[in-house]
Amino acid sequence: MKPQARRLPLHILALAASLVMITAVVLAASPAAGDDSATGAGVFKAKCVTCHGQDGSGTAVGKSLKVADLRSPEIQSKPDAELTQAISDGKGNMPGFKGNITDDEIHAVLAYVRTLAAKGDSAPKKK
Repeated sequence: MKPQARRLPLHILALAASLVMITAVVLAASPAAGDDSATGAGVFKAKCVTCHGQDGSGTAVGKSLKVADLRSPEIQSKPDAELTQAISDGKGNMPGFKGNITDDEIHAVLAYVRTLAAKGDSAPKKK
């Protein structure tokens, strides 16, 4: 005689399926580990790299628009409030990002820009 298979009640199966679906939705909605889109580096990559370049020195497009070298002592010595205002409201040819990114993202980008200073120190100096 074969042992009879045990079947779970339908409401237990429905509850388990619901928990699996809720978990999938939550995981899909939350940033994945290593996802830097909400960090300063991620926002910089998404919004700033086209003109300022990966290292902050400026791309060909950016240089044609006369963007500032974000690594330079001139930029790095500016107070946070001044740089935050430039990111928010724009300056010169640079558009403002207030309304396109959150205040937290603006502050994260500023913190990331501050990290570019050390990378700029190793840049070749013009004589």
